[in-house]
Amino acid sequence: MSWILAATLFSFIRLFGVEEESSFSLVDSGIKIGELILVQGIIVGIAFGLGFGLLDLLLEGKWLRKYSYWAIIVFRTIVHIVFTIILLSTSILVVHIWMGDPLNETAWELLIETLSTRTALVILVYTGVVSILFNLIRQMNAMFGPGILFKIIIGKYHRPQEENRIFMFLDLKSSTTYAERLGHILYSELIQDCFYDLTDTVQQHNVEIYQYVGDEAVLTWRIQDGMLKNHCLEAFFSFEDTIQRRANYYFNKYDLVPAFKAGVNLGLVMAAEVGVIKKEIAYHSDVLNTAARIQGECNRLGKPLLISQAVLDQMPNNNGFVVENVGEVSLKGKQQRINLYSVSKKESVEHLYEFSE
Repeated sequence: MSWILAATLFSFIRLFGVEEESSFSLVDSGIKIGELILVQGIIVGIAFGLGFGLLDLLLEGKWLRKYSYWAIIVFRTIVHIVFTIILLSTSILVVHIWMGDPLNETAWELLIETLSTRTALVILVYTGVVSILFNLIRQMNAMFGPGILFKIIIGKYHRPQEENRIFMFLDLKSSTTYAERLGHILYSELIQDCFYDLTDTVQQHNVEIYQYVGDEAVLTWRIQDGMLKNHCLEAFFSFEDTIQRRANYYFNKYDLVPAFKAGVNLGLVMAAEVGVIKKEIAYHSDVLNTAARIQGECNRLGKPLLISQAVLDQMPNNNGFVVENVGEVSLKGKQQRINLYSVSKKESVEHLYEFSE
């Protein structure tokens, strides 16, 4: 859709008002400029949009994620310009075959002649500029988190709003030990690798990343999104599976395979846009403090994933999960004790049982 709009804008800039020029040859042929702008924009936009969309899918590999933003933007822009040249060349050759060869030119001569025109140069420059703009927005969206940039632009949280949300505090186990053993450089690379591997989980389970704090990530969902297919629980096990699939990589580079623990809670929070120089959307509520405290109980109870009673009550079903009540716990800073539950995957428990047998 963005490329359809961009192509329509290009047609508008190039053609609108051109009928006022006496030398414009299409005036006598009865072609309406408005229709030409619209049709040209839609056809060219669909061609570019589909082509660039497929290219972006191919360029979504993990190998590209680790490069800096400017390198990704430059690389994508170059790919888009090359694709534009290929698309222009293909269209010229198709027209050449369709209409024949009235000027007695070979296809190659026609191709070189057309691509060396000022119009072709304008198209390539325009494509490059729009591609840089789109890729810049894409990377900014990735930097803020999916959907956050749009919410900031439209001012959705300019005034604080109440929202029902789920929060997961995801933390690296034995982080102090790892930091001492690896040193600050390797330890930083370990954190980078872990959160790179979190990307697939974020995309698969509708996760919004609220914050990265040291070796901890704070994930959030609207309640309806997080409870859909139990995304707020499946995300943890999906991330675990990703780490295990790359266990050889971690062991070879760091001589360890990282493991994470998580605490999950939900409830009413206030969402507000904060900051002027550096804007972000902040959530304020005891719900977050409780989620952090729940995660803090994981080590003491020896459980990788703990959830509150509120989360359990909202779960549409616990099919595929083993939910165990670990009892009422007194959390630091809270007077009232709360019920906590550990959650594990059924297949994981069955696998461990079969192994012990």
